[in-house]
Amino acid sequence: MRAAVVATGGRYEIIEVADPSPGPGELLLRVTACGFCGSDVKARAAMPEGTVMGHEFGGEVVGLGPGVAGWREGTHAAVLPALSCGQCEWCASGYVIHCPKVRLVGLGGVGGGFAELAVVTAAAAFPLTSEIDPLHGALVEPFAVGLHTARAGQFGDGDDVLVVGAGTVGLTTIAWARARGARRITAVDPAAPRRAAAESFGATDVLASVEEAPAGSYDVVAECAGKAALLDACVTAARPRGRIVVAGVTIEPTPFQSWAAVMKEVTLSFAVYYTPEEFRTVIAAFTSGLIDPAPLLARQVELTQVNEAFADLAQVVANGKILVRP
Repeated sequence: MRAAVVATGGRYEIIEVADPSPGPGELLLRVTACGFCGSDVKARAAMPEGTVMGHEFGGEVVGLGPGVAGWREGTHAAVLPALSCGQCEWCASGYVIHCPKVRLVGLGGVGGGFAELAVVTAAAAFPLTSEIDPLHGALVEPFAVGLHTARAGQFGDGDDVLVVGAGTVGLTTIAWARARGARRITAVDPAAPRRAAAESFGATDVLASVEEAPAGSYDVVAECAGKAALLDACVTAARPRGRIVVAGVTIEPTPFQSWAAVMKEVTLSFAVYYTPEEFRTVIAAFTSGLIDPAPLLARQVELTQVNEAFADLAQVVANGKILVRP
């Protein structure tokens, strides 16, 4: 099969590699589409040469490993890209990302969706309903991130919500804020195209910087930009006893003036990945029409265009999700 593998200098090389085979309890998928994620831009430099990245994908089942029941070839599925043991307390609770034996798909654990074929455990695959375009199987993962963020921040009916950063995480968080009945949803992003996208996803108003947000006006603030330096401003925007959830990832140490958070008694939480139940909830929302995934899709590219797509992602040229169709 063809795959885009990490090569020298942080670029990708399209090469022929051996077709994978499903083992016990595994499925072989023909990848329909795989999304380019902002976290991949940061993680790529840490990946060994030859790694097949891509963790936002869906595909058609074309092979069943020994012992797999309840699946048949031709079924389209979305993939939760964390293959866990299925037996520990974290797996039992649904927080599979915290399983001590978890293998991350497309991030160094096992090969991901930047290839024609991929093998995943049956437990990490979720069948799509007939109402869902198979292409949108790759969008289940980013909407699961938004749902997990909304739940971590306890978004509720009538809440005033501030979402900082209108990239993919911010946009899907906005969509779930709307679906969960938020009264006011303010999106913050310095890029005008992203602010426009935020309005199409349900933002009631938009701002160019978080400093423009009126102080003490929001029940919950979601930091989705991956800029820890904005945390003080998030505290300023939150109401007393408000909630702040951090979903953006940063590796840079940043000072934090905790006194303001203490005086307001805000709750600070963090969100990463998702649960199997959240994948099922997203698929149900796509099926019912509660969530329309189509607006998240910016464009589709071929496997040979992965380097150009990543360059656009790093430079924030793309507004929405770029999908590669291997």
